[in-house]
Amino acid sequence: MFGFGKEEMPAVNCPACQSSMQDMGSHGIRMGGLTGILGAGAALVGGQMADDAEEAFEKKMAVRVFVCPQCHEVSLKYQGGL
Repeated sequence: MFGFGKEEMPAVNCPACQSSMQDMGSHGIRMGGLTGILGAGAALVGGQMADDAEEAFEKKMAVRVFVCPQCHEVSLKYQGGL
């Protein structure tokens, strides 16, 4: 997703219960773009052009997601972006 690689990560232990966390892979988090009334209005008026403009202003950050199967703690490891 978002063109980020699938490099191997070392085992991660849960900071809360010390169980081994399950690796859920790399994911992109959207960190910006046109939002709120301005973004909705631009989408109504501009259609595809507004979508393209939003993509230009959008920032994405790659993270590796880990979930603890015991206590459901979630951990994000930064991989790049922005």
